Amino acid sequence: MSSVQDVVSVLERAGFERLPKPLTVVGTEFDFEAAARGTKTSHDLVLVATDDVPGRRLQRLVAGLARSLDLAESRRPVSLVLLGNIAATNRSELERYARVLPIVTPTPSTQEITDALAVLLPLNLTPTELLHGSDPINEVMAVLGPLKATSDRIALVRAASGGADAVREVLRRYANEGAGWQEEGWNGDD
Repeated sequence: MSSVQDVVSVLERAGFERLPKPLTVVGTEFDFEAAARGTKTSHDLVLVATDDVPGRRLQRLVAGLARSLDLAESRRPVSLVLLGNIAATNRSELERYARVLPIVTPTPSTQEITDALAVLLPLNLTPTELLHGSDPINEVMAVLGPLKATSDRIALVRAASGGADAVREVLRRYANEGAGWQEEGWNGDD
């Protein structure tokens, strides 16, 4: 499988849709090695180009595509995956029209491709419990230690799972008790 196909495969696994070749926008054809569009969380139009395309031709292709997308009133951001070693002057000109994601290795591994395309790919997060193996509230209680884990502190930490309002309510009750207030008002001598 070619490096271009490897890039497209990584994009497809992330929910991108491969576009037909040549890419046609507003009746104009653009002959990139490959193109894909985001279908879920990403709305990017991703173009893939190699060193096989001369730098000046690639600049004209990307600039022309940008103009065509403007005519079509497209809101899709454009990302250009460059496979191979392209001159820095060409790259800076390309960055006027697209986010450039270079992959310098001629035959990159899947991990190198994934790393280069990371800004386009969804994050794979795992729940905190899986990462740390315990409930965050229990971790706070462990840090407090048994001597500092008074009933008031335990109530406050447990309220954290209910959100900011629950914590405020526990703090309000704690302060009222300390001041001698009951829910109806002052409990002390005037």
